[in-house]
Amino acid sequence: MYNSDVRNRRAEHVQDTVKSGFSKLENVMSDSVLRFRLMPSKAKVLVFLSAVLSLFLYLYLAKWLFQGDPETNLESLLDTEKCPACYGGSACGLFYFNQIEFSGMSRFRVLDILNGKNVHAGYLKQDHKEIVLKKLATDTELKEMDIQLCKDALRPENCDIARVIQRTNMAIPMMHEPIKPDDLKKTNSFMFKCPSYRLLDLVWSNFKEYKKKDEMFLSDKMQILYSALVNPEVLMLQTFPKSEGWPFPEYIGSCGRVVVVEHAGKPLSEFVSASFHIRAGIAYELMKIAEKLTTMSDFGLYLTDVNGENFAVDHSGRVTVVDLENIVVVDKLAIQAKKPRGWNDPLEAPFSDCDGKNCLIFNTVDMCKHVNSDHNYNAICRNILSHYASEPGMPQGFLHDMPLAAEDYWDLRNLLEECAHPKHKEGRWKVKDKIIHALEALKDEKTEHLDTIRKSRDS
Repeated sequence: MYNSDVRNRRAEHVQDTVKSGFSKLENVMSDSVLRFRLMPSKAKVLVFLSAVLSLFLYLYLAKWLFQGDPETNLESLLDTEKCPACYGGSACGLFYFNQIEFSGMSRFRVLDILNGKNVHAGYLKQDHKEIVLKKLATDTELKEMDIQLCKDALRPENCDIARVIQRTNMAIPMMHEPIKPDDLKKTNSFMFKCPSYRLLDLVWSNFKEYKKKDEMFLSDKMQILYSALVNPEVLMLQTFPKSEGWPFPEYIGSCGRVVVVEHAGKPLSEFVSASFHIRAGIAYELMKIAEKLTTMSDFGLYLTDVNGENFAVDHSGRVTVVDLENIVVVDKLAIQAKKPRGWNDPLEAPFSDCDGKNCLIFNTVDMCKHVNSDHNYNAICRNILSHYASEPGMPQGFLHDMPLAAEDYWDLRNLLEECAHPKHKEGRWKVKDKIIHALEALKDEKTEHLDTIRKSRDS
């Protein structure tokens, strides 16, 4: 009872204070208006002009604070002075001739400090095409790489990285010789876990950042080496381009340490609560991506980091892989030529039972020795579609709350169980086509299951 009385008295006191404050504010406003009305006309004009000038001054200061000098801010973003320790220069004209406009919060350079992923939004002015600008690493990671390169060249920490990269132990052999597969394997990037001369030839033939076509300069080699060291995504985008049917964003170009790609849509994670037939359409796209990366070419591409943020969905429902850093590339013809033990036996990915974000078990050494692997089907079923998906915000997997048609007629839940955690030999290979067929029907809301049920009843 005592506590209740105290709370009531405090509430009454707060109300009285607020009323008193508003009353004083009203009196001040009334006095100000009265004084303004009593002023001579010339004084009123001066006060008005002062207010307008003050407004423009504050707006200018705000623009200076958030925008800064355009050229200085652009250079601090691109880091072109550090090339060839960079990704390339094919898109520099778009930046320096003001053909790229930043959008959203990316317009304010002062907010870059809050952009931990170093990913910016923008568009190309000429055709108003939405784009994404990526540095492919955090500022800390880029700084650490520079320090490591300086150290490798026996130079102080803040050395001239543009000159020093050519004097590192990894670069010296390339001064008079072409890049070799082992040179790229030493970068420890996923793209070159299974290096081959065919892969190296494909990288160079599709490389957009060369200084001169059909001639390899040392600076070109350094850009390839640096890209592989920091993040091979820029090389993946060029080597396996969208124009040839690969499910990756269109590569527009690079300038310094910024890569420009098309905007591929919203993150997959934003569709977890969509209607089931929409999610079935997205799941169908994901399974087709798994199939395409596995069988489309004599190079197998295997996803090792699979979560809702690494895929994008556009307005038409098309799905694109937007994070290519951790894709293992396997040269099937090189394996076939060497014929290691069991090379032609299908490699079955083991099931992983964990609660983490990326629960995949894989062995790149085994991947490099087998022509066929079910790894991509495992990655999509295990980490996204099935109830084993343990990513935050995706309880019971992307295909949660199945309708009866999906669960009973198409047996989708059991098919996904076999795909994610197979109980039979080569189980994933046996069910993948059934899953794709079921999802194709469910996404289009086909009614063939109703016809089947109706026929069984009539008979």
